Amino acid sequence: MDIVAIEQRLQEALLPVFGLDSVEELPVDASLVNDIGADSLDFVEITYLIERDFGVVLKPGELVAAGTAIDTEDFFVESRLTEAGAAALRQQLPDDSGRFVAGMSKIELFRSITVRDLANIIRRRGAMAAS
Repeated sequence: MDIVAIEQRLQEALLPVFGLDSVEELPVDASLVNDIGADSLDFVEITYLIERDFGVVLKPGELVAAGTAIDTEDFFVESRLTEAGAAALRQQLPDDSGRFVAGMSKIELFRSITVRDLANIIRRRGAMAAS
């Protein structure tokens, strides 16, 4: 499944989580926390929906590591994103906004997660499961 199809399917699945009526209210590049207002309970439901609808299981903390096999401790020193961690995130979660920068906290990183990020994680994890 290509990234656009995953994004569209994910947007549709997330509408009831946020009480939204149309995908136009949930842009793929909007921060789920900062822009849409997701909270921790929403992310419990989001991870459930991803598992149910895409067959991808996200464990606690994997969103901070962008669903990679890299341990978040390799991304952070003293709870701040390292340059190597920022580079890995930029590679795993392509984004032109430059939002992944060394020095970000885990909370800042988590708050920046978008529908597009989730779709990239789903695509990569789905491809890993298929191989």
